Amino acid sequence: MASTSVIRTAGQTVALSVTASSTSATLIDDNTNDQVNYASFLNTGSVAVAVKWGDANVGAAVFPVSGTSTGDYVLPAGMTSPIVLAVPTAPFYVRIIGAAAGPSLVYVTAVSDQS
Repeated sequence: MASTSVIRTAGQTVALSVTASSTSATLIDDNTNDQVNYASFLNTGSVAVAVKWGDANVGAAVFPVSGTSTGDYVLPAGMTSPIVLAVPTAPFYVRIIGAAAGPSLVYVTAVSDQS
């Protein structure tokens, strides 16, 4: 039997214009009384981007390099639908860097599991 997870928007969408330099820490917050620890990410740009999340002091986003376990979550270029990832409980911060100058427009939305 297939199962379905119902995801609902739990905050306003933030749009980030991403280049080959890491963005500054950008606040992602919810607008609900529920505990929110998921976010939807959509990269509409023509280059892959690396995303890092954490508190207000989150370090710069970086791409992983061969043979290391460092690096952040990488979103592919030209996404046609968002991906939902577990993140720290909202409010949290994101920093994003592009694989090239781009720019890529990345949309981030706090979301909640409604099931």
